[in-house]
Amino acid sequence: MKIIAHRGASGEFPENSLLAFEQAILQKADGIELDVRFHTHSQQFIVLHDSYLDNTTNSKGHFSQYSLAELTELSLGQEQRLITLSQALRTIAGRTLVNIEIKSNGSDTAIISAQLSALKSQINQAIEQHGFSAQQFVLSSFNHHIIKQSKCILPDIVTAALIAHNPIEYASFAKALKCSAVNPSIECLDQALVTNAHQLGLEVWVYTVDRQEDIDYCQQIKVDAIFTNFPKKVRNYLNNCNDN
Repeated sequence: MKIIAHRGASGEFPENSLLAFEQAILQKADGIELDVRFHTHSQQFIVLHDSYLDNTTNSKGHFSQYSLAELTELSLGQEQRLITLSQALRTIAGRTLVNIEIKSNGSDTAIISAQLSALKSQINQAIEQHGFSAQQFVLSSFNHHIIKQSKCILPDIVTAALIAHNPIEYASFAKALKCSAVNPSIECLDQALVTNAHQLGLEVWVYTVDRQEDIDYCQQIKVDAIFTNFPKKVRNYLNNCNDN
């Protein structure tokens, strides 16, 4: 079962920060998950979970109200600043898998195409300059319009569909989207969903798994990967379980 550092090693360090990503690598996570939002004015992706800045920075308001220069001066704590996707990929430098979750609400095809084209440029740059291969990227989103459209613009990038519910037809929607994985919340996870996904040739990556009871359950029903805020703690727990 793979261990993916959720927003980096975010249980100990500021989420979606360079420090959290570096620590996730040092803690031997199998991959890093990060969240990106498209900043229209600069045509850049910033690494940010919430659209409002209140919860994770020393500022307030919607991120789109700020220039890119202003955003990248905001503090995340522990001497970390808000970063762009370009900065994140330059720091990670191909040392581990990166799951890029696109935060976007719209279904307008032109807007989605513009965002995916910008992401393609970023990924190509990371492959050419920062030691990545295309196989080290996963694109995920709760917005399944993005997943569907990515197949035309980023055909070589693995995709995963995020959900926070257990669909009536289980994982068939992800198969129809030509995904490689379905990524459900631990709150809606059950054996039937995992079994169906595996029958359809899909992996199951579950978020957010920090508690021992949830780790045990994911192992029991043969989940393929878990997203956790504490990669080192989870790695140690799994190693101890395997030793016993």
